[in-house]
Amino acid sequence: MLINEIPDDCLLTIFDYLNNLEDLINCYKVCAKWSYLIAVRTKKAKYIIYDPGYLSEAVYFKDQCLIDTTCLSELFTNLIVVELPVSLYQKVEDAIEFVKNQKSLKGLIKNMEEPIEKYIDELEMLSVFDFNPNNLRNGSSLKQLDVGEYSLKALERDAHYLPNLEKLTIQIIGVDNPYDGPVLEKLKILEIYHYYDCFPAEQLFYGFQLIDLCPNLQSAHICIDITNWFFDETLKHKCLQDLVIQFDGYAKANDTWNKCKRLLMKYPNLKHLALRSILDITDEHIEQLIHILPNLVLLDVIGLDGVTQRAADYVKDYCRRNGRSTKFYFNGNCNEIKSDWPQLSTKHVIISRGFDFMKHCFRKDFWSLSDFLIPIDY
Repeated sequence: MLINEIPDDCLLTIFDYLNNLEDLINCYKVCAKWSYLIAVRTKKAKYIIYDPGYLSEAVYFKDQCLIDTTCLSELFTNLIVVELPVSLYQKVEDAIEFVKNQKSLKGLIKNMEEPIEKYIDELEMLSVFDFNPNNLRNGSSLKQLDVGEYSLKALERDAHYLPNLEKLTIQIIGVDNPYDGPVLEKLKILEIYHYYDCFPAEQLFYGFQLIDLCPNLQSAHICIDITNWFFDETLKHKCLQDLVIQFDGYAKANDTWNKCKRLLMKYPNLKHLALRSILDITDEHIEQLIHILPNLVLLDVIGLDGVTQRAADYVKDYCRRNGRSTKFYFNGNCNEIKSDWPQLSTKHVIISRGFDFMKHCFRKDFWSLSDFLIPIDY
């Protein structure tokens, strides 16, 4: 049987397994019949991204892949998220024309100088290295923002443009200032990495002060390479339920426990806590944590060499005596967290389905976090 004698429904089934952008475009050019069938297949796609990932509705492209983009607008008409690196387009005008034609587009991952975001009407998710709110057509529509290089001072300047922000991911370099902008009423997820440049002793981390100005924040992922932190011990944040604190560089080897203890007392309703790369935490400190956080359901200190079976025995006995059910994980039982919480992902993917911090963020380090958490109803 010749390939063109294969029934259309069989060819469509075969084409459904094609998820490489270059392969799809090459097949589209074979003949009129294939052009029609490939167009049927590509209209099912919701994402064009680089990361091969685990999304069944995604089409992927290779690194430094320069392709014929003239037919993309015809092939893809139902996209939700697009990643646009410099290498994908020969002319920036082609990229602009492409996003203009995507009426369903909600998210943009950009690695090019041209502010493509200004051509999208109702952008809800944006991942960029540099952020300029003046490039947005409608800042009030933005719900998720991921910025590669930013500061709390810049956020203070920009926050009034972003009244409906629900998820914020930022990296801060060097000296920063306290946040003194509007209250971020709708922010639910905050992810911050602050690292030093050349004078770490003179720098302060103000991320915890920002949390105080996010009254409805539920989840935070904090990665710190700064030895000094600022926070107001007198303020309690009762909404925060999920917290990951990861230490890097200078912060790893510093005396952190006393600061951690005072900090965690600010969040009395924490249910899920992960502490990573804190060199000075011991069994005694775990015992104190259990008392400080009465609502704790999951405590993850895997990787901390100072914590032993003694702490695990104490947690188990304390919970039995006080009617609590805190799950505790350390190096000695690190494999159990996979079976107890199989829904918690450790895989690095650019996009995750579902606006769920615990499922997609809790068990990852900062560099493995997804750019966007796509709502299930999209």
